[in-house]
Amino acid sequence: MGKNRISKKADEDKKSSVYIKLEKDEAISSKKDILSSEMNLLKIIQSIQNYQNLRKDELKKKRLIQKKAREARLNIAKIQMTMPALKVPKMFKREISGPAEPENAEEKIHIDLSRKKGTIENQLLEIQEKLNELQGMGE
Repeated sequence: MGKNRISKKADEDKKSSVYIKLEKDEAISSKKDILSSEMNLLKIIQSIQNYQNLRKDELKKKRLIQKKAREARLNIAKIQMTMPALKVPKMFKREISGPAEPENAEEKIHIDLSRKKGTIENQLLEIQEKLNELQGMGE
């Protein structure tokens, strides 16, 4: 019985098949088209695999860079912890609030005399004023 069912199904498949007669030139060009399509698909698959490999390498390198950057930040933090804290005098700290003034010999430096006498800043300002006066005499 099993053989009869298989043979009946094979007979049904044969009946539903459609055959088309092609000329020799048409058959050859069809085969060429199919082969070129297969070749193009294989090239596409190869390109995709190449892209995936490159992407994996890129991600590995990014992780390595992140790891090295993290290590560098930790090393910098350790070095900063071991170094003594510097006390920078106020006169060496720059104010970022205003734009930088051009340095011309002709421009006069504004000196604020409202500060208390005896401070280091005042003494520096006085010296700067004297230097400006001397520079004016030399010209």
